[in-house]
Amino acid sequence: MTKREIIDILAKKTGLTKKASREAYETIFDEITKALKRGEKVKLFGFGVFFTKLFSSKEVKPIGGGEKKKIPARRMPRFRPGTALKRAVK
Repeated sequence: MTKREIIDILAKKTGLTKKASREAYETIFDEITKALKRGEKVKLFGFGVFFTKLFSSKEVKPIGGGEKKKIPARRMPRFRPGTALKRAVK
């Protein structure tokens, strides 16, 4: 499913214009992104939890030899599906 398809469905089911549906879609995902940047969890009851995980820095050796490279510590987004979503997909 693409962004365009979601916007079309949102417009049909709510009666909003496509422009208003696009704004709603973008607002929701912008706010989720901002919350994750601040290190907050985003809990959507029945759907799941978006959160970030901190990965420590490490040294890696390239395949085929060469010098080791250091990868800096970083936070990465993660998603844990809720029980209702798991049951629906089963």
